Amino acid sequence: MNHRIEKLLQKHKPTADSLTDPLMSLDTSRLGDDIAAFKRDGLAQAFIRRRIVFFMDGYRYALRAAEKRWGINFGFYETGTEPVKKVYFSGQFKEKSAAVWLERMNAQPDFSVNLIKELKTIIEIEKYLAGKIPSSGLTKEGITMYLEDHLSWWVQFFELGFLWFSVEDIQQDADEQIKKAWTGSRESLSEFLDAVYRPMSLPVSSVEQRDILRISQLEGDDFEQALDSHWKKYRHLSMHNIDDEPFDKGYYLSRINTLKQEGEYAKQRDLLALANREIEQAAELLTAVDIPAGLKTRIEFVRWFMFLRTESVDNMMLVNAAYRPVFDSLAELFGLPIEAVLNMTYKEIFMSLQAGQPIFSKATILDRLENGYAYFIGYNTEALLTGGDMQKLFDVLHPVTTEDVITQFTGQVAFRGNVQALARVILDRKNASELKEGEILVTPMTSPDFVPAMKISSGIITNEGGVLCHAAIMSRELRKPCIIGTKNATDIIKTGDLIELNADTGLIKIIN
Repeated sequence: MNHRIEKLLQKHKPTADSLTDPLMSLDTSRLGDDIAAFKRDGLAQAFIRRRIVFFMDGYRYALRAAEKRWGINFGFYETGTEPVKKVYFSGQFKEKSAAVWLERMNAQPDFSVNLIKELKTIIEIEKYLAGKIPSSGLTKEGITMYLEDHLSWWVQFFELGFLWFSVEDIQQDADEQIKKAWTGSRESLSEFLDAVYRPMSLPVSSVEQRDILRISQLEGDDFEQALDSHWKKYRHLSMHNIDDEPFDKGYYLSRINTLKQEGEYAKQRDLLALANREIEQAAELLTAVDIPAGLKTRIEFVRWFMFLRTESVDNMMLVNAAYRPVFDSLAELFGLPIEAVLNMTYKEIFMSLQAGQPIFSKATILDRLENGYAYFIGYNTEALLTGGDMQKLFDVLHPVTTEDVITQFTGQVAFRGNVQALARVILDRKNASELKEGEILVTPMTSPDFVPAMKISSGIITNEGGVLCHAAIMSRELRKPCIIGTKNATDIIKTGDLIELNADTGLIKIIN
């Protein structure tokens, strides 16, 4: 037993009595101040992806821990009737978060180093949790303990993770300081900034790309054994939610068959070799460049986060895979489908375990699954709303406005290039296989299960992300023109639109 990690898991370990219930109806007297604060500060759309109440409930505990630790008050909520829901943060959250971390970096020389250590430790906890849970023979007592561990890990992860999106602002601040200190030409500055931001190492999902390339060259028993080991090692990378299904062996076999097409292996081998070399060159550039040591430390911090943010999410999927038997057992115990159990809060699950059955009607839980919900986490209060209350909240926070038709907009360049092609908008990663060869992928954010689609696309556009995100890293590996951080590309572009993606300037035009 790893006693150090067990001790860390006690840090935020809850009990059923210590947990609170969110407000279950639209009580304007309680939510009024928070709604006014959201309207005053503005709402920034943060994500569009498949969501569940269980994760959102964990976020509210993590948010309060983050507020206490960092001294910044913020809120967010998700809403929608479909499984794929929009999530909104309070305005200026990223900027305020970046200011907090920059201030501490300037005041505490070891602050950035300690953040990196903390995220490495969270990855250790993830691996430990994934190996701790048995696949069968779970008791009520065991389930309760594993769920307590899950919430403790979740809070530790996101009291830091809520603020890590500010690293992109920290990188931009460093760039401005580098420009002031730069003594060479503008061209050499541009080349340096383009080349130095590479991940410190390869995360799990990138290592998998290289492993499957090697396996594709094996034959006979060696190939079968390697394929089986690869599937067992990486199948969890599809499991963004606990009820997702792991990749089957056929998924990997289909990718290997693609690599056996004429010229494809050599193409992918060369691309990945170039990406490997770029990581080495980034380290060499940073060593050789004549800029203040403090700026080099700042760049190293960004490079570590480019690696560790993706690595921690890859291992989060390992935890999700490990917790699937826990929720399968809960589904059987409560007489509900697993998707419905995942739309319960922690306290509802703990109390239902104590009672031996759901503490309120199954219809109430199924309603969240079938008809959607809004989970409001305000500056001071929380609410889990359904039906008319959900719509009332949305109407208050998002009053109807007349908007002009947008035919062009911009984002941040992740990898240069210019392409004109038909667009395909994919909101749910489960539909990534719908992309046809040569189309431009338009999506909120990419993840490992998007990689086959990214390979056959002619370009990539995302709502989210900065130079640290999965889309930025993979577009460089695959040499695909890519624009990230557009905020609302999936709202503006429709599948079938003919668009021009100019990743030299960051401009996207809808042609037809």
